[in-house]
Amino acid sequence: MSRALLEVRNAVRPYLESASAGDTVLVAVSGGADSLALAAAILAESKKFLITAVAVTIDHQLQQGSADQALKVSDQLKELGFQETIVEKVSVDQSSGIEAGARTARYAALHQIAERRNAHQIYLGHTRDDQAETVLLGLARGSGARSLSGMASVNGKIIRPMLSLTRKVTEQ
Repeated sequence: MSRALLEVRNAVRPYLESASAGDTVLVAVSGGADSLALAAAILAESKKFLITAVAVTIDHQLQQGSADQALKVSDQLKELGFQETIVEKVSVDQSSGIEAGARTARYAALHQIAERRNAHQIYLGHTRDDQAETVLLGLARGSGARSLSGMASVNGKIIRPMLSLTRKVTEQ
């Protein structure tokens, strides 16, 4: 096992320990290095705790070929060993901007899937690099001191276990 994967697994483990045997957790996977590393770590660690890990890919339908890309990610997840993957299509309201609309649609879909599947946690692959970007963008928008808090590692069902890791680690 690579040192990088060990770091990701060590980051994930304490959050999975808070779940109970028989629980279901979701892991959101875009197909990038961060979310694939998270998915691999969740899958490996969830087996120890008798937790069912379900991978979810959101198709925002914003680019031509997005459905094919979502299926490609689903296939990658099956190759990793996921027994169940979900590809969920969403409609994005772009009135508040494309990124904000996509984020709103994605989070709504993840929470709906979690409710349908009775999932106790939803894992996202944000890293320290994403955290820094979030803080800087917030400051640039004039959010002031509130921006300094950045993303929470736990926010309800949302779990971001890799906020202490760099993107470089997940790429390895």
